[in-house]
Amino acid sequence: MHMPGHKRNVEGVEFLEELGAKYDITEIDGFDDLHNPHGILLEAMQKAAKLWQSDNCFFLVNGSTCGVLAAVAASAKLCGNGKLIMARNCHRSVYNAAELNDLTPIYIAPPTVDGFGFCGSIPPKDIEIAVQDNPGTPVILTSPTYEGILSNIAEIAVICHMYGSPLIVDEAHGAHLNLSPYFSGGAIGAGADIAIQSLHKTLTGLTQTGLLHLGGGLISSDDISRELAVFETSSPSYLLMASIDGTRELLEERGAELFKAWNSRLDRFDSLVSPLQNLKIPGHSDLFACQKKDGLAGYSKHGIESRAVYGYDRSKILISCEGTDTTGISIMSTLRSRFGIECEMAACGYVVAMTGILDCDKDISCLGKALCAIDGEIRGTAPRLPFTAVKIPTRKMSVSEARKSDTKLLSIKDTKGRISAEYIWAYPPGIPLVVPGEELTEETVRFLVIQREAGVVLQSSYGGMPKALRVLA
Repeated sequence: MHMPGHKRNVEGVEFLEELGAKYDITEIDGFDDLHNPHGILLEAMQKAAKLWQSDNCFFLVNGSTCGVLAAVAASAKLCGNGKLIMARNCHRSVYNAAELNDLTPIYIAPPTVDGFGFCGSIPPKDIEIAVQDNPGTPVILTSPTYEGILSNIAEIAVICHMYGSPLIVDEAHGAHLNLSPYFSGGAIGAGADIAIQSLHKTLTGLTQTGLLHLGGGLISSDDISRELAVFETSSPSYLLMASIDGTRELLEERGAELFKAWNSRLDRFDSLVSPLQNLKIPGHSDLFACQKKDGLAGYSKHGIESRAVYGYDRSKILISCEGTDTTGISIMSTLRSRFGIECEMAACGYVVAMTGILDCDKDISCLGKALCAIDGEIRGTAPRLPFTAVKIPTRKMSVSEARKSDTKLLSIKDTKGRISAEYIWAYPPGIPLVVPGEELTEETVRFLVIQREAGVVLQSSYGGMPKALRVLA
């Protein structure tokens, strides 16, 4: 005589049978409580901490987003100076966390990778300058990024700790790192205080599952527990939590075999795409300077000498069409319509295809062959500037001030010189291009129009994009 209302009596109810609702339980005796764990959930989180080699681990069933919100809130309370040092290419959940905690952001602008137009690694020197001026202020950055770029977390962690600043790493795309010899760059092992991971991006957790890991001693587990009680549901799904624990168990029992097979598939993919002439796949057909080149089959025609890239996670396949007569949006559409391949996202100058631990050989081979076919149909063009994001717009007021101001809706072309009243982002990946309170310069408006006309899906807080935007009256 308790929740859930279906009572696990699912026989004859087709959708409940298909969804496995017979396993949908709640916090009854013997099943523990996520927000006050003493039994099976505490044991499961301890096992996860041991596998990922963190001091403490918390299950997330509201996605990495709730972990980011909790981490920023706990760190901000520890510091208390009302500031947050954050990479400008952070996910919008970081911006929401700053707004909810009334924090003034201090932005770190990642460099652009030459010739490709996507963000590179966060320079440790930029972090050092920021924490010198703002000691104790929490620092948050993304590693790996949506494109697979890794930052030098070990050096950044040392710098942060010299000045008493906790380091938070949004590692949503890196739950697979440091669990095998094939994928390195994990944040907790490099000294981060908090790392937030999604288990559904590259591993086998159900969608919206994740982990928050603690390392070191700057942020206490009690502080994180208190904030997760605010930002994470009080009715967590046991189906989701079972998939977290199942993922951990799978990795412990078969991880060596599965990671080796994953790496072998990527090696075969690299061999398939080595003949490409027009498309470039950095990290695969064209290696970054930070990657090893000797003794690996299929590697590479050229090296990419870029000081903007500290490390690369080769589980990501980034298909660049810079310097050709096509766009990322067009390539993604072609892969879908002609080859039955659905990729993760498209930007003006590239497509992101994600691989995972349970990919099959056939699918990876199909992608490689499809790219070779497309490569033969497109043409190189004269050198042009890559589709690079504009510089950070000038902040005219805080987000909270902009939110409280009178606003009006204008077409994009009429917003030059106005102050934005809302966030604008492309989704995926959900990284804000404009923040409330920032000036919409001519360069910014032109960039938004170019993105829109190229087919990038632009969204905004009030839903007017891609045609209209709410600005201060």
